[in-house]
Amino acid sequence: MSKKSATVTEDELLQRRISHAQWLSGMLQDPASTASLTVAAYADLLDEFLQDVALEAHREHKTGVLAPHGPQQQPQRPQPLPPLPGVKGATDVFGQVHPGTATDIVTCMHCGRKAQAGKFAYHLEKCLAKGRGAAGSARTSRRAGM
Repeated sequence: MSKKSATVTEDELLQRRISHAQWLSGMLQDPASTASLTVAAYADLLDEFLQDVALEAHREHKTGVLAPHGPQQQPQRPQPLPPLPGVKGATDVFGQVHPGTATDIVTCMHCGRKAQAGKFAYHLEKCLAKGRGAAGSARTSRRAGM
C-alpha cells in the first residue's frame, strides 16, 4: 500500500467520522429526538450515581467507618538539627539554639542548701516561706498565737 493511498483512506475515514459527529450533533439539538432523550436519561443516571457515591463516602468518613486506602502518609515533622559543638540545648530546624533546663548548681544564701538553677526559685519560696504555702503557715501561726 502506497503512502498516497493510505493518506486518502485516512482522509475518507476522518470525513466519515466528521459527518457522523455532525449528524449526532443535529440529533441532540432536537429535545424530542430519541438520541437527545437517551443522553439526558444517561446523564441523570450518572448524576444520581455520583451523588450517591459521594454522600456515602462522606458519611463513612464522618463516622470513621471509611477504611484507609493505601499506605497512610504521616505528615513529616521537621527534625531538629544535630547539636552544634560547644552549644548547650537543642537546635531547631532554623538553627536557633533552645537551652535545656538550667543544670547549674546554686547554693542558697539562707539555708546553705544546693539546688539546680532551674528549681532555685521554687526552693526560695519554700525556704523563705513566702511562696504558695506561706498563706497556710501564716494562718496556723496566727491561730497558735490566739
